[in-house]
Amino acid sequence: MILNFQKVTNFILKIIALVLMTLDHIGVFLVGYASEQVFSNPMFMTGYVFRCIGRLAFPLFILLLVEAIRNTKNIKLYMLRIGIITTLVLIAQVIIYYLVDSGIESALSPLIDLSLCGVTLMLLKRKDKLSFLSIIPIAYIFLVTIIQCYEISGDVSVKWLPFYIRPGYSLLGLCLSLLFYYSYSFSKLWVKKYNVDQESIEKTPYYRSLTNIFMAASLVVVCILIYCLSLISINGKAVFDIYTSSVQTWCIFTAIIILMYNGKLGYHKKWFQYGNYLYFPVHIVIIFLIFFLIFK
Repeated sequence: MILNFQKVTNFILKIIALVLMTLDHIGVFLVGYASEQVFSNPMFMTGYVFRCIGRLAFPLFILLLVEAIRNTKNIKLYMLRIGIITTLVLIAQVIIYYLVDSGIESALSPLIDLSLCGVTLMLLKRKDKLSFLSIIPIAYIFLVTIIQCYEISGDVSVKWLPFYIRPGYSLLGLCLSLLFYYSYSFSKLWVKKYNVDQESIEKTPYYRSLTNIFMAASLVVVCILIYCLSLISINGKAVFDIYTSSVQTWCIFTAIIILMYNGKLGYHKKWFQYGNYLYFPVHIVIIFLIFFLIFK
């Protein structure tokens, strides 16, 4: 049984995520190319608003990643596709950083987050000896998070770990992926209280709704923690505000979209499937060229 307001399919979820991501990246360029980094500057203000709206995209991509890890028949092929796109974007970032003075060199790629979190979930799903290898991507994410805090506290830049190999959302991405992934297990444990057979749990009324509630609630809690951590200062510096809470915490409103998800696949054609993978690098190139040609 699907609640009346659960009308969002996997296809619609992807469209919403892509639109929000595009707004976010336009915002990055608007802020980067603004002549003055103040709210009285219309260009900066517009970019800031776009960035706040765009923050809703990442939790949706994490949800789509979790859904794919759980339901895709060939997980290795799925992760290979993400890995290829991540590599292509990485190469482009290196070229832009070393050969082009774009003004937005330090933009981090969420694809690295999706790759690391995807590998982590893929290994955890195995439930065998190889699951222990999930400690590698997890350790790397923690390392990046520690370095980010260190850079803020000391007002320094760690050169041996360049931005283009860092996960943009680091610990935030890992926490959301784990919480979303295990929300399904929490829901099953809850439903089992009503003596439902294991095989029919996912067909139980409100199972999808309960899973959505767990995911939405975990997102809200994470956003609150991000905000609270941003209030902690050492020597006058908010050393734990590595995600810029004034912008990032807007993703709390993604919880509303998650609650409307019905778990159905929806429209699913090959051209759209592969178009999803290509959209990230293509739209970045288009936005970059437009701004570079206008403001060079």
